[in-house]
Amino acid sequence: MNKIACFSVVLFLFVTSITQAQHWYKGNLHTHSLWSDGDDYPEMIMDWYKANGYQFVGLSDHNILQDVDKWVNVPRQPDRRRTFDRYLRTFGPDWVTYRKGQNDSLSVRLKQLNEYRNYFEEPGKFLILKNEEVSTGYQGKPIHMNVTNVKNLIRPLPGNSVAEVMQNNIDMVVAQRRLTGQPMFPHINHPNFYYAIKAEDLMQLRYERFFEVFNGHHLVNNYGDSTHEGTEAMWDKINLHFLQQARPLMYGLGTDDSHNYYFFGPSFSNSGRSWVMVNAPELTPTSLIEAMEAGRFYASSGVTLKQLPQAGNKLVVRVKMEPDVTYKIQFFGVRKGNTQAELLREVTDTAATYDLTNDVLLLRAKIISSKPKYNPFMPGDLESAWSQPIAQANVPQQLADVVPLVNAHAHNDYHQSRPLWDALDNGFTSVEADVHLIDDTLYVAHDRPTIKNPSATLEGLYLKPLAERIRQNGGRVFPNYSGPFYLMIDAKTGADSTYQALTKLLQRYSSLLTGDSKRKSGVVTIVLTGNRSVEAIVKAKGRLVSIDGRPGDLGKGYAPTVMPYISDVYQNQLSWRGKGDIPAEEFRKLRQLVDKVHAEGKKLRFWASPEDPLVWAKLREAGVDFISTDQQVLARDFLLKTAGGK
Repeated sequence: MNKIACFSVVLFLFVTSITQAQHWYKGNLHTHSLWSDGDDYPEMIMDWYKANGYQFVGLSDHNILQDVDKWVNVPRQPDRRRTFDRYLRTFGPDWVTYRKGQNDSLSVRLKQLNEYRNYFEEPGKFLILKNEEVSTGYQGKPIHMNVTNVKNLIRPLPGNSVAEVMQNNIDMVVAQRRLTGQPMFPHINHPNFYYAIKAEDLMQLRYERFFEVFNGHHLVNNYGDSTHEGTEAMWDKINLHFLQQARPLMYGLGTDDSHNYYFFGPSFSNSGRSWVMVNAPELTPTSLIEAMEAGRFYASSGVTLKQLPQAGNKLVVRVKMEPDVTYKIQFFGVRKGNTQAELLREVTDTAATYDLTNDVLLLRAKIISSKPKYNPFMPGDLESAWSQPIAQANVPQQLADVVPLVNAHAHNDYHQSRPLWDALDNGFTSVEADVHLIDDTLYVAHDRPTIKNPSATLEGLYLKPLAERIRQNGGRVFPNYSGPFYLMIDAKTGADSTYQALTKLLQRYSSLLTGDSKRKSGVVTIVLTGNRSVEAIVKAKGRLVSIDGRPGDLGKGYAPTVMPYISDVYQNQLSWRGKGDIPAEEFRKLRQLVDKVHAEGKKLRFWASPEDPLVWAKLREAGVDFISTDQQVLARDFLLKTAGGK
């Protein structure tokens, strides 16, 4: 494992939000109702959570969304009839739709989410998230995954192993998010439910950022046993592996996984056993998801913290204490050279700090109070809280025998499981990232972020890692490859201000960059697209940035060093989507455009082209230089089969 020598920066830093006001929101992401295997009506459940101080809840029933017509039969057992009577008494006969039949039969129509959410939701006070628990299995092992803020029903997919089943369904969530643009995320539920999922299974996952380190269901075995790891031990093992691969860390959730609302005790799955506390600018799905993906939350079963524990390269724990309650703060971590986590320090106090020093690779905190948990997951449980982990920045080991692909452009590279590293491991010689200028920092995101997340800066995600990889390779991005490497930056904020901030940042990396004719040593060409400050770039002395041109820029005299690319959206040039033969006239016009671009010494690419090797084959046949794709492995395999891809 090669640690970045030139900087010791924590992967996940946490600072103030873009909007100065920050709020704590208490929420549960894993809850069940009569829509699947819960024993109460959605409105009764929401009423309980809202009355008990929660600000958001995700009702996540198994393989169903609350947008269809559904009736449930109410058995004649006294407890089930009492549940109905409470529902009817609370909401009244004008709200509850039911019918009685012969032999005292009773059925009730369940309200859909869009019918009852306005009854409970209040801006800034209470929010209901549309969730689903995607539930399947492998060889009798239950494999469940929650999807927060899902838009469309996800039908579970099978697989040939536990890890493959999880990955196939995670990929469905990622695909839906990209297709719809709606923020959502998957999380792995209760891995120790019948001990179905091991840490080694979770280590194989891509795009997975969350799992339940604590789940309140009475059958999930959070603590493991003499032959199985507990979820906390699994968490540390997974994150050490992710750190070695330079993957984003796995964050730990607390959920109650409630099913039972009128019977309580250790043999029931009840509300209130664990939750998350999210530090976000506002109570919206987008803001909550963005904050959680930035690690701005902690899990709790009762302990409340005064501030977000992560503070730069340290954990700062400050407990909001209760009278007559004491607190034990434990710091767990993995020391450099070790392969297992250990208890680094334990403090009996309401405040403690631990620095992420160079000899510690990974660090997290757990806070245990002396207060017994009411209706605990297991008898003897004490109220606790878990911080999210922080870690040293790391450059992963290079893969051997990677073939640099001069025609491969990683569009929206930051959406990959490992931004930049996946592109390099697949041999891509061009990558693209969207940026927003906020204050004086460039943040990587498609839409303007609601928080300033230092783990998502252009410098941290791309420039510093590229600098270290080039240093390792003696001045090259890939060993034994002297061709160009392009970093395309799509400016989403004002052209002039973004360009000025970018130029200021790039000054620190000028030795790596190509640019005007006076500088020949660099290997990375920065290409600005989106909101481009064309005139300023053309006139710049000691230019560090080149321009992504458009077909309309041809014939205007821009040199290839100033404008190496000509780009256009696919549909502006072609209507063919890969079905049948490409129309001869479209192909002729495409060849004409290619000839014009190449005559000026420039390269041509299209964005938003179909992710289809049949389309790619025609683009390459016509001479289009770049396959611009989000499907890196598919494009890599396609290009390796063509002479032009090597």
